[in-house]
Amino acid sequence: MSEPSFIPPVKPVGMELVMFYPCPYCGRNVPLLAPTEASMGSCDFCRKQFPLVPIDNTTVQYIKLILHNGQAAIDPEYV
Repeated sequence: MSEPSFIPPVKPVGMELVMFYPCPYCGRNVPLLAPTEASMGSCDFCRKQFPLVPIDNTTVQYIKLILHNGQAAIDPEYV
C-alpha cells in the first residue's frame, strides 16, 4: 500500500442559503435550503409536514452575487 499523500484544503465552489423554520408541531428550528417558491417543509424530529413562506429569489441571488458564490467568504489566511 502507498503512503497517504497530503491533501490541501479545498475551497468552496458554490453556496446555498439555509433558513431555519420553527416546526409548528414540536417547536424545533428546522434547517432548510431557502425555498424560493411556496412549498412544504418536513420536520426532521417529529416528521410532520408544514407549509413554508418562500424567500425572495432576488435577495438570494443578491447574497450569492455579493459573496461571489462563496468565494468572497473564504478566510483570507487560506487564500
